[in-house]
Amino acid sequence: MDYKIGFIGAGKVGTAFGKYLTENGYKIIGYYSKNYTSAQKAANLTDSTAYDKIEDLVFEVNTLFITTPDDVIKEVCDFLVTKKLINKSYIICHMSGGLSSDILKNAKDIGCSVYSLHPMQAFADIESSVKELKNTIFSIEGCEKKINDLITLINELGNEIFLIDSKTKAIYHAAACVASNYLVTLIDFAVNLLNEIGLEKNLAIKAINPLLMGTVKNIAQMDTEKALTGPIARGDLKTIKKHLHDIDLYCPHNLDFYKFLGKKTIELAKKEKLKDDIKIKQLNKLLGSENTRKYNPYIIGR
Repeated sequence: MDYKIGFIGAGKVGTAFGKYLTENGYKIIGYYSKNYTSAQKAANLTDSTAYDKIEDLVFEVNTLFITTPDDVIKEVCDFLVTKKLINKSYIICHMSGGLSSDILKNAKDIGCSVYSLHPMQAFADIESSVKELKNTIFSIEGCEKKINDLITLINELGNEIFLIDSKTKAIYHAAACVASNYLVTLIDFAVNLLNEIGLEKNLAIKAINPLLMGTVKNIAQMDTEKALTGPIARGDLKTIKKHLHDIDLYCPHNLDFYKFLGKKTIELAKKEKLKDDIKIKQLNKLLGSENTRKYNPYIIGR
């Protein structure tokens, strides 16, 4: 397919992906943004054109990526349809992790091929994001009509891509949030425990970093079941008892969350590392014992 690619929205995602396409031999026609300066910056990075009128960009392309904030995607799509700027020959994609292609329904109703195409990575800044894109796996869902064209595009970039159902897009996004956002929360929990025993936050983060990087590397090489280490994987009851005792003694506000994570870790350990049924039962009893509060993630303000 002869792609004539344009972007509506010139933030980090749209600019980084456009730059990545350019570096891999694809021609970008240009960018439109409410902030014309942003469109100019993106255009400069992609050797393309900045447009101050959305219709001027749309008339030059056959493939549109809507890379605006999520709450504007439908508004942009509906504007294109209402003003009759697009027709059934267009491919319309958004790159939101949380929204499905259903948000583009009005474009689909006039015959456009609509998709959500999402790179599973965090876009902290444009330069580093472009570098990371070569190792990124994409997800896609949407119309059958031209989906193979987009899959081919991503494969030609050298990336893997997998199909998901639009009905499960929220589950997909939840997984991404757990892996990225909630990991930050988890590391912050560990940092706070170190802070409780006197380490400054910066030093605590520095101390944890090699452990964290090593764990992530092990997961990538082995998978989660084999990468799991530590006292629960070993069935080390004495160590877990000591953790619970001292957390309860010195920083009891952290106890419930620690126990919740421990219970989830038992379930993971059972898959590969922990096969002793007696120890599994003892650990479950220890982490859910009646003399301490059970952690309920849905109760706030306890």
